[in-house]
Amino acid sequence: MRLSRGFSLIEVTITIFVVGVLLLLFQAVLQTSVLVRTTKSQGIALTIVRNELELLRAGGYAAVPPSGSFSNSLLSSIPSATTTLTVSDYNSSTKQVTAKVIWTETGAPTLSTVSLSTLITQTGGL
Repeated sequence: MRLSRGFSLIEVTITIFVVGVLLLLFQAVLQTSVLVRTTKSQGIALTIVRNELELLRAGGYAAVPPSGSFSNSLLSSIPSATTTLTVSDYNSSTKQVTAKVIWTETGAPTLSTVSLSTLITQTGGL
């Protein structure tokens, strides 16, 4: 009786295939988790800028603050987030207001931004 030692070529091929499939699945899960985290941050940022613009529109033309930053309780939910509020004259009786949230997602090389603009007139918001 002859004792064989080691693995056959078929066993090695099947093992390499299984390990490759597992690595592909692991990569897909990692990419999906990054996408979910980014989408969540975008949704929170959109809520922040929308709420800020609604507050400004409700306050009216006279209550529009100068350009600068603003705060929101949801801002702590987004990693490394900052806010900016840009106010400019659209015409003599209208101001254009842009609210923006900028953040860096963990592991992402670029900045992410959500920005909304509105016009506020002396006779009411648009």
